Amino acid sequence: MYTKSQVRIASIIASFIWVAFFSIALDSEGSAAIMFFDRSTDVFLYPFTLQNIMWLIFFIGIGELFYRHLYSKNDLEDLKMRYLLEGQGLFYDTKELTGVMTKIQGKEGRLPKLINSLFMRYQASQKSPGETHQMLNSQLEIMQFKLDVDYNMIRYIAWLIPTLGFIGTVVGIAEALAYAGIPGKAEDELFLSALTSMLAVAFNTTLVALIMSAVLVYIMHLMQGREESILQRCGEYCLDNFINRLISK
Repeated sequence: MYTKSQVRIASIIASFIWVAFFSIALDSEGSAAIMFFDRSTDVFLYPFTLQNIMWLIFFIGIGELFYRHLYSKNDLEDLKMRYLLEGQGLFYDTKELTGVMTKIQGKEGRLPKLINSLFMRYQASQKSPGETHQMLNSQLEIMQFKLDVDYNMIRYIAWLIPTLGFIGTVVGIAEALAYAGIPGKAEDELFLSALTSMLAVAFNTTLVALIMSAVLVYIMHLMQGREESILQRCGEYCLDNFINRLISK
């Protein structure tokens, strides 16, 4: 599995490739190039435009979501490993518990960590199923909190992109008003063309930002819902195949 740093670096590289490809492929005077990459405007010096900055941040957000996808995929694979007893009428004794701990040794996913915590609590509580069950509930709450924290960066990115879009709106309108206020500019035959070019920054940045944010938020909700479902499945799996198979001493 890739590390988060590797995914972020790949996301930044992908954003550069994306901007470079469309800089070459699209006509610099075309509406798509102006809307999505801010070509042919005088407000920002290309390629240092707000749209390109938003693309960079957007790809970083996509990279964060891709990392969450890889993490949840690893958890799904753990659920298929059948670390615990699953046959009817089977209960744990010392031999079976030792076998389970051997299976999860060195594993870093949510399920192995959860099983290890339950095992340690079971041993420390003089083999009390009740206290082990309490540990399951506590661990699930902690994992749910950590899952919510893991999405803080993505939520910030989903907020930051529209903010940059609104900044572009303010800058574009301010530039247009400043240009229109120059004495004698209104009589220039290129006045209207220059003015609309500046206003294009004002409206295009907001439009593109809202589209990017909508895509990020939609994927974020899908991924977070998927991870919460996996976490619930891990809890049910441990309850059915660990807690309910412990013998009170």
